Amino acid sequence: MISLSALGLLVALMATPAEAQSRRELAARLDAVEARLAEIESRALQGDPVAETLMMRVDDLERQQRVQTGEIERLNFENRRLRQELEQMGVNVDRLLSGGAVYGSGDADRAAGGDPLSLGGPSDLLTSDEIDDSDPFAQARASTVQPLGAPAQNQTSQRAPSRDTRSQSGAQTQLNADVSSLAAPPEPVMDADTLFETANARLLDGDFGGARELLRDFTETYPDDQKVGQAWYWLGETHFINGDFQDAADSYIASLQEDRQGPRAPDALVRLGASLAALGETSRACQVLATFPSEFPRAGDDARRKAQREVSRIGCR
Repeated sequence: MISLSALGLLVALMATPAEAQSRRELAARLDAVEARLAEIESRALQGDPVAETLMMRVDDLERQQRVQTGEIERLNFENRRLRQELEQMGVNVDRLLSGGAVYGSGDADRAAGGDPLSLGGPSDLLTSDEIDDSDPFAQARASTVQPLGAPAQNQTSQRAPSRDTRSQSGAQTQLNADVSSLAAPPEPVMDADTLFETANARLLDGDFGGARELLRDFTETYPDDQKVGQAWYWLGETHFINGDFQDAADSYIASLQEDRQGPRAPDALVRLGASLAALGETSRACQVLATFPSEFPRAGDDARRKAQREVSRIGCR
């Protein structure tokens, strides 16, 4: 019994160092992996050919993704525009059908009323050639004799006001509809916080076109809001993703002008350099990126890595 207890104690003592040793080995491996990653990143930033090739490949894939995203966004925009045009055409067709029914009844009245100018009333059937000037009773006979089934002149004159009244009623109805549509109250404007949050939600959903419109409305409606610098930055991001690098550069410049020390200012400066490089203005892009250390001496590590990576990608010296 004592020997069994001693054996169990011996096994426990041997297992404890083994477990501690495995933990130390795992920690050492993790440290080695982190060091290797840091070395690869350092080599990439220092101009290692293989690392630069990989980075260029990654950048190329990112550009292709931006182009595809912009194309999808353009197609979505055209789809929404065509849908709106179809809806507007449907409304116009409904109005035309409604107006046609009103005006059509007037045409039917003219057909039933025997308009002498269009359907050949007595004035057309009895012309001046049929009146004998030598007959002193010709005019009286012509006024009393009419074709079978033709309405009398006084009936025609009585129906004409009804046709005009119907036409005027139809025109007035259409005018009232147009005035009502013009007098419709405008949509309520969202407050600054709601508008900004809605735009961010559109960005997270991938609706860059909708986010772009909301952010543009924000910058125009609330130019003095404390978040206008961030709004300009995110507006630039929607342009950058769509490949509109000139609009993106203008938005990043506006973001830096509005909030030079804001939370998105370092990213805006890096993106400005990337936009200028995409426009072919490499020298200006390098000049902009060269100001990053002095402009943002307290920038975070992530922002610094982005700036260094962009400098390496562009090839600034």
